[in-house]
Amino acid sequence: MSRTLLLALPEILVLAALFAGLGLGEARARGIAGQYPPEGRFVTVDGVELHYKMTGPQDGASVLVLHGASSNLQEPYTALSGHLQDYRVIWLDRPGLGWSERPGVWWNPQREAFLIRRFLSELGVGQAVVVGHSWGAAISLRLAMDHPDAVTGLVLIAPAVRAWVGEAAFYNTATHWPVLGTLVTRIVVPTIGRARLDDGVEEAFAPEPVPDNYVEDTHLPLILRASNWKANAHDMAHVNDFLAAQEDRYGEIEAPAVILAGPADTVVSTARHAVPVSETLPDAELELIEGAGHNLHHHHPERVAQAVSQVLTRARR
Repeated sequence: MSRTLLLALPEILVLAALFAGLGLGEARARGIAGQYPPEGRFVTVDGVELHYKMTGPQDGASVLVLHGASSNLQEPYTALSGHLQDYRVIWLDRPGLGWSERPGVWWNPQREAFLIRRFLSELGVGQAVVVGHSWGAAISLRLAMDHPDAVTGLVLIAPAVRAWVGEAAFYNTATHWPVLGTLVTRIVVPTIGRARLDDGVEEAFAPEPVPDNYVEDTHLPLILRASNWKANAHDMAHVNDFLAAQEDRYGEIEAPAVILAGPADTVVSTARHAVPVSETLPDAELELIEGAGHNLHHHHPERVAQAVSQVLTRARR
């Protein structure tokens, strides 16, 4: 072996390891896509393909359900579909998550709310009660602020709607760095991410138990696909700036709202988010559910259904 080749051997080994890692990561990502294929419909809005499900009677009151971060439409659908059967429910993969695309432009809640408004118009939905969980609640409020004509009322579940929600995790910030971001999204996340999902899920439910087969039933591993991961990481890396830019406007929202939250939530502080926002919104009712964690809609779906009914009743007054 030549001296030149010997000197280059470490670099060659590193490159070989990287290519092997990329190959494994791509294989894992393809496996995830094949295991959790889209189950709904697609519609193209302003050149963006969005994935959604629609359930219930076509003449029922319209309800739009927006899932939270790191998730997809199957997450709330698994919990709530059996309890909202009287309504025409639109379950949307938020742009960039699940099987929905996200445009290649700087993304923020304002752009997302605009696209969702256009999405509703494309479906022929004039107004809807908007049910938003966690970060989905922040998007729900943005929709109500910017497009009040589209929102009959709001049901906010464990809302993450005020800055400060903590420092952005390193992996969310690093996802968009040159070189390192590629390693994170193409190798690290798809190869070892699945093993870490269970820990995050337990935290989201604590102190309540995680439902059986939760990860599989909710298609949660879709977040490990590069497009999903990058979109979610962008949102979470900038979450405090996004919330700071909109929280002073919550008092403008006239739509009736019900806020459901658990004092035991260890992911988003109920005292920091749900309580003060319930006092800021002009027509809001706060319901605290003792012993409930962040994913309270899975253990208390009937409370969500009651909240939708309450909001509709108040909106008709």
